[in-house]
Amino acid sequence: MENASKEQLCELMDKLLISSLELIERDVELSQDIARLTTEGQMELAHTRFTKGPNAVSAVQLPTEDYKPFRALHTTVSKDEGTDGDTGSILHLALASHPVDGAAERIDPSSWFGILRPPSLNTARERFTRSLDSIVERANVRIQLGSYLKVFEMLHKRNTVECK
Repeated sequence: MENASKEQLCELMDKLLISSLELIERDVELSQDIARLTTEGQMELAHTRFTKGPNAVSAVQLPTEDYKPFRALHTTVSKDEGTDGDTGSILHLALASHPVDGAAERIDPSSWFGILRPPSLNTARERFTRSLDSIVERANVRIQLGSYLKVFEMLHKRNTVECK
């Protein structure tokens, strides 16, 4: 890239900007998906409370002051996805699912509602899980967008003349 012509630099910068615009579009789509999924999940939870009645969730089912903290069933893990030219490595996030395990302090909070959970509660859980997937994907899109903009800035500094 040191001996690249001005035209090649301009073409590369154009491609980076087009890719960045596509990533921005994907970011907006994921943002809308997250909002939709969380709203639908909240509506399903409200439906569960409505059908089960306000007394269905009792103090026995909810954690109290003396409850033991528990660990999440879904966590993010980061991986390096190779290098991105002069800017270093690209971070990639993934969602790791862990099994319910009392010894590892991983419990399923939906078990507080008994074995025969209403279908709307299971649907809400599934929507929130899909929302988590979208959140991790959106974080990856933003990481990639940031790396593209760093490369663009570096190329822009090298190319002092205007691209036409």
